[in-house]
Amino acid sequence: MTNVFRFLKQTSAEVSYINSLFVSAFIKLNGLTFCEKNYLSHYKDIDNKILESFLNTVSGGIDLERLVRLFEFVISPSDKIVNGAIYTPKDIRSTIIYHCLGNLNNEQLRHVRVCDIACGCGGFLMDVAEYIHIKTQKSFKDIFQENIYGIDIQNYAVERTKILLSLLALSYGEDEDFGFNLIQADTLDFCSNNWNQEFTSFDVIVGNPPYVCSRNVSQETKQKMLKYEVSQSGHPDLYIPFFQIAYEMLADEGKLGYITMNSFIRSVNGRSLRQYFSSNKIDVRIVDFRGYQIFKKKSTYTCLFFLDKGNYTEDIKYVSNDNGCLEQPFVFSLIPYALLDNRKGWSLNDNSEAQRIEIVGTPIGKYCSYRHGIATLSNKTYIFKPVFEDLNYYYLVNDGIEYPIEKQICRDIVNSNKLNSEINFDAIIEKIIYPYYRNQDGKLCVIGEERMLKEFPYAYKYLLSQQKTLNKRDKGHTRSYPTWYAYGRTQSLQMPRYKLFFPKFSNSSIRCVLLDAPELLLYNGIAFVNDSKEKLQIVQKVIESDIFWKYITKNGKPYSSGYYSLSGVDIKNFGVPNFTEEEKMHLFSLKTREEIDEWLIKFYE
Repeated sequence: MTNVFRFLKQTSAEVSYINSLFVSAFIKLNGLTFCEKNYLSHYKDIDNKILESFLNTVSGGIDLERLVRLFEFVISPSDKIVNGAIYTPKDIRSTIIYHCLGNLNNEQLRHVRVCDIACGCGGFLMDVAEYIHIKTQKSFKDIFQENIYGIDIQNYAVERTKILLSLLALSYGEDEDFGFNLIQADTLDFCSNNWNQEFTSFDVIVGNPPYVCSRNVSQETKQKMLKYEVSQSGHPDLYIPFFQIAYEMLADEGKLGYITMNSFIRSVNGRSLRQYFSSNKIDVRIVDFRGYQIFKKKSTYTCLFFLDKGNYTEDIKYVSNDNGCLEQPFVFSLIPYALLDNRKGWSLNDNSEAQRIEIVGTPIGKYCSYRHGIATLSNKTYIFKPVFEDLNYYYLVNDGIEYPIEKQICRDIVNSNKLNSEINFDAIIEKIIYPYYRNQDGKLCVIGEERMLKEFPYAYKYLLSQQKTLNKRDKGHTRSYPTWYAYGRTQSLQMPRYKLFFPKFSNSSIRCVLLDAPELLLYNGIAFVNDSKEKLQIVQKVIESDIFWKYITKNGKPYSSGYYSLSGVDIKNFGVPNFTEEEKMHLFSLKTREEIDEWLIKFYE
């Protein structure tokens, strides 16, 4: 792929040129020809010398699957960010198609209407067309006109889908002027009065809804998303409304098959979606890949999602699939909607054990508050390890230049993500430039520029050298900041006296550090905070236990390399027993983790 990218940089990245180059290469390498009326005739004007040079670049030939990958690969990075295009592996597409079409007989397959409502370059539609053709012997010309439909927001994606379908048919010996049911449209407009009614009431919808996180969604798109009830909680990612759209696009007995993000299972922005499924008693099947990376070189956490519109049920069907294996039949557990909390998030993996733990005592999120740390939006500017210090100044080095910073404007700060059993806590304490003071009313305020110049001229001079960097925060929208050197957010600028620090991610039982440190700040990581030391001592004993870690491995968000999230949504429902005073004293007397685990287990049984 890298060689292809280099070749295009030296020639042209224009869409029609790339299409012509790829079509010509495919035709040449596979010994095919086509007539003038074929759609492919639009893409054949490539100079022979350029074509030969390109063929020398691509080793191993080009089959249809490699062509799908090439088309996805050459989508511009900006489009991938905004539109969420990503290549779906062949085995995933085949699994989804089998689960949606595998129980149909040949007569049903001949009349089935299948759509991909965010079709990209057409990989799913290509596979569906081939599946129907092989099973029924129906011509591709008729399949394209009667069985498959596609929608994409990008015109070039629609073009490339037509190319792939035409090449598929040509590979089977069909050389025709094909008609296609493919439209360039924003699928979010489905609820508008102007929607093309040919693109609804489908028997099957398959696909890979767009992978766009909320921070990369445009304001126009956000407004469209808000028209759907599943997008009414948190800051929804773009894939969220595609569940509701697909459900409403399906015919009464329709089926849906997606490869999609699994964050909706637990996330705040998935609350409305979870409520939508449960209140409508929708028949849902989830194959959760948890921490396994289906999309290589992409930090995406996914699941297979199946839905039968014709069935109404009291249960979700769920299976954890931590190794990404698709060969064995999926053995689902039945979990009643009635046992799931749409607001808190669904505990689906080992649900019964999670329920037993979560009903104990008080949820840890209510027992004691926690903080995720400050948000300067430019940590490299504010946070530093002094290269040395004297009586009045800390010294930092930035871009090879040494700057003195007044000690009085600095505070200690820690990144508790660096905590592990081998690291001394003092070793991870850093300094932060803290341009804030508390006024007479006890309110935290930014130090004004006049005072900064007078009292902290060296810190001001340094920040001035970084002003261009600071002005780029929030995509340049910093005018609402009280001053240009204020932090990007005001969260966690002041915290209670006692703090229990622990990392936000871990691959083993966690280690916490409890400190009496009123002025110590936090960035990254997490800390439980309270003015009661006793409360934090109890929390520390509980979350350092094996019971807590097993709960996290079953219900926390998994990541690659065996790591799990310890963020608020993953831990807040863990039950802390309501200990008596006598029980508290006994708990504090226990020294080893084994003793604590053995004693705590009775509260969770």
